[in-house]
Order: sequence, then C-alpha cells, then structure tokens
Amino acid sequence: MEAIKDAINTGLEKLNLAGEQAAPAHEPSEGELKELKSKYEKAGQEQVFAFYDSLSVAEKASLFEQLSKFKPDYINEITEKALHPAKTENAESTIEPLPEHATSSVLDSKEEDLEKWYNLGLELIADNKVAVVLMAGGQGTRLGSSAPKGCFDIGLPSKKSLFQLQGERIAKVEKLAKAKHNKQNVTVPWYVMTSGPTRGPTEKFFEENKYFGLQKENVVIFEQGVLPCISNEGKILLESKSKVCETLLVSIESDC
Repeated sequence: MEAIKDAINTGLEKLNLAGEQAAPAHEPSEGELKELKSKYEKAGQEQVFAFYDSLSVAEKASLFEQLSKFKPDYINEITEKALHPAKTENAESTIEPLPEHATSSVLDSKEEDLEKWYNLGLELIADNKVAVVLMAGGQGTRLGSSAPKGCFDIGLPSKKSLFQLQGERIAKVEKLAKAKHNKQNVTVPWYVMTSGPTRGPTEKFFEENKYFGLQKENVVIFEQGVLPCISNEGKILLESKSKVCETLLVSIESDC
C-alpha cells in the first residue's frame, strides 16, 4: 500500500498538484522581482511583465504569485514539443482496434469468468495494489447548485451523496478483501482531484462527514494543475494586464 501511495504522490509532486495551497499574495521585494524577471527573460518570456509597473500593489502581488508557480524553461520545452512534434517514419500508420480476445463485457461473459475477475480483484485489493482516482472538478451549476457535484443530493431515498456512495463502496471492498484473504490491514487509497472552485468545499464536505468512515490519511484531495495558454509563436498569453491566461493541465469534462 505504501508503495502505490508513494508512486502516486511522486507523480502529483512532479505535476505540481500535491503542494499545499498557496499563501496569501504579497508584493514582492525588489530582489524577488528581479530574480523572477530574470527567469522569464532567459526563457524569452519577458512579455508577461509588460504592464507590471502600471499595476496596483494588489495586482503586482497577484501576478507575481501566479508567475511564481510556473517554470518558464519547462513551459518552453513542452511548447516546442507541441508546436513542432518530432517526425516519425510511420507518420501515416493506422490505429487498429483491439483484438476480440483482449476485450470483454460483464453483459455477455461466462459466469466462471466473472467469478475469476471478482476474486482476482479482491486479491489485488488485499495485497494493497489498488487505489481509486476520482475526477471531481465539476460544479453542479446545471443542477442549480454551485457546490461540487459529489456533494449534491441526487434524490435517493437514503439522501446519500455521490461522494458518500463511493466512499462506502471503497470501505466495503476493503472489508471483503480482508475477510476473504484473512488480512488485518487492507487499504484502498482514494485520490480526489478537484478544480480551483471545488477544492475548498470538497475538503469541508469530507471533514464534516468524517471521510465517510475511511481514514483521513488515506483520502488525498488535490487540485488539478494549470499551465499558461501559449500563442502559435510559443509566447505566454496574458488574460489581462495583471493575469496570465491559464488552461487546465488535466482536462476534466464538466459532467465529471
């Protein structure tokens, strides 16, 4: 279990998704500003400071905080790959469908196959080799609520939320795996990815509901990362004089 948690946490750190929430914005000192400007100038992205001197103190602080999150050299690297992908010899290769023996459905599979898959799943869970990643960035705006969709009352007689239903299922499979394989400690880590607007309400909802019977340390709530929008010339774009235009690092459909 520790191995799988360490691997996922390492991945989140590399994507800048696992860090603590940023401290309140503050106006940078002259030295801090000079150091940050130098990074962007060396990367050829100094245009992000074009309006800096005309900004208010709060706007300067906000822009500095936002730009501090990004690594301009890394942005240039991935932009180059996106705008000028490496040419391959098999550029016109076709994508073939998976062979029939590589796919199955619970709707038309044999009973013995279903039982085999069920037992294999419990075995992997008992060996702490399974984790759950939930894409939970959407708000329930079309449902008449600004709260995260996972908190929404979908009209069940039990009044259980989607978060509660999944939390209870995780607890259930842990219990089943323990009993079947006579294990004392079975844990399925639960990684809940939110968006900026839903992170706070999601964390509060989990705390208020005592993590739906799961251990707090096994529930990791993190915010999906962002990258600056880039022009066709590879330049970081500004949304306004004091804000970089951002796009989601991980695309999440609004119905998630």
